[in-house]
Amino acid sequence: MNDPLTRTLELDPLGPLLDREEPATTTHDLHLEAEPTTLTIPVVGGGEAIVVDEPEAGYRSTAALTLSPRRAGLALSALALGAFATGANEASIVALSANIARGLGAPVSQVGLLATAFALTVVLAAIPLTVVTRRLSKRVALSATFGVWTVGLVLAASAAALPQLAAGRIVSAAAHALFWAIVAPTAASLFAPHLRARSVTRIMVGAAAAGVVGTPLITVAGGSLGWQAPYWAFAALGVLLAVALALLLPGSAPARRGASDPTDSPVEHHATGDLPSMRAFVRVLVVTFAASVAMTTTWTYIVPFYTDVAEVGTRTVPILFALGGTVAVGTTLAVTPYLATHAVPTVAFGLVVLSVAWTLLATGLGWAAVAGQVAQAAGWAVLLAALLNWAMRHSPWRSEVGASTYTVAMNSGAAVGPLVGGLLVEQHGLRDLPVVSLALTLLAAGVTAGVDRTMLRRLRVPRHVRLALEARDAMRARRQEWQRRTGAAVGEAIGTAGQGAARAADRGARRAGSALRSHVRDWAELS
Repeated sequence: MNDPLTRTLELDPLGPLLDREEPATTTHDLHLEAEPTTLTIPVVGGGEAIVVDEPEAGYRSTAALTLSPRRAGLALSALALGAFATGANEASIVALSANIARGLGAPVSQVGLLATAFALTVVLAAIPLTVVTRRLSKRVALSATFGVWTVGLVLAASAAALPQLAAGRIVSAAAHALFWAIVAPTAASLFAPHLRARSVTRIMVGAAAAGVVGTPLITVAGGSLGWQAPYWAFAALGVLLAVALALLLPGSAPARRGASDPTDSPVEHHATGDLPSMRAFVRVLVVTFAASVAMTTTWTYIVPFYTDVAEVGTRTVPILFALGGTVAVGTTLAVTPYLATHAVPTVAFGLVVLSVAWTLLATGLGWAAVAGQVAQAAGWAVLLAALLNWAMRHSPWRSEVGASTYTVAMNSGAAVGPLVGGLLVEQHGLRDLPVVSLALTLLAAGVTAGVDRTMLRRLRVPRHVRLALEARDAMRARRQEWQRRTGAAVGEAIGTAGQGAARAADRGARRAGSALRSHVRDWAELS
């Protein structure tokens, strides 16, 4: 057909453009996960956090694919029970501090130092143990973990003096660190990719039960049966978990690099912070450390504070713990929708609520202790969730490195707090603990208030919106480059069809909705 009104579009000029090597850009790889899954559940005096940063929804080995749904479900239930057991054991020193002090004839300030030993062990052991066990299958690693955990609990339960109890706490802390380092990818690997969020959430439900149910039961059992009884119960549970995980989890080790079966090779990509900034990330770490020190300074010795200063009955303490655990979980669920756009204001709000809690506790009144327990639980839950989200937005490294650094800061504060609290108890008694916690919380609030307005506006743009806008800008830049290289002749050949497509795309963008348009305006003002 030789129509004089028809022009043939020669595609030769496009060849060099398509074949040339693209220059390196700073835009995010769209294959990476846009929003790393971050979950945190507060327990008494602390919190359990999980960051699942794999870009794929979960690595599934060939052995995991052979699991029946029933066996995979039972394995997930065992992991959730392990989360409950480890979380309750971590908080047990808070619930049993007064009973341990009486049983071993030791000052309560020295018993509080066991919390420091536990936190320091978690800080020092998590990464080395993870590296050492990475060539093992999850079945071997987790079964051995609970075997070691059980040994630590037996040492603690049979202790007749404080040094043996400390040794048992250190051993169980090492197992605790390894469990929380590998439990999330283990749970994710048991099910199809789209079920990852549900499987990891099940683990966090177990951790939440540690604060809602576990700590009150420990307090009751310690008061009626002796402080050793909870640790013997944990030891029996550790044996059950070690056997159950050995039977339920798949046994093959993860494939190494260069394995012949590509389906067994885990994806190595990781997401990074969408607003990477070393300065901003250090600010988050300072706030995390100060808030953790403030929390553990008082909370490590909260039971003797309740009974000796606020004159709360020993039978009321488990009820307070159960109330606090319930409030913490409910608050965590309520605050989650606000984290993507209001991370820093949410941190500030959590610090304000914690300040109110320390003020109430400082009065030493019974009713104020109840109100302070509720405020502390709500404030700590808000703070934990928001701090983790804030840290992930600014992480200058891959998200798993940023999460590990954040965890080190949190546990370092948890190690220093009992030292500060123990010194105060020895020198001035229990009454001054909330006052010092209030001062440290206000210090953390002051550091938080130093965030400049420009950064606050940038943080209001959700991560997934920011990445979409960056992808749009990169597409526009590539289109302009294409037009420049191909010249006017190609542009005329494209003609009305290309212009119509552009207009259609613009109309679609205008229909995106008022919420997205506000984010775009914020981004445009900052660019």
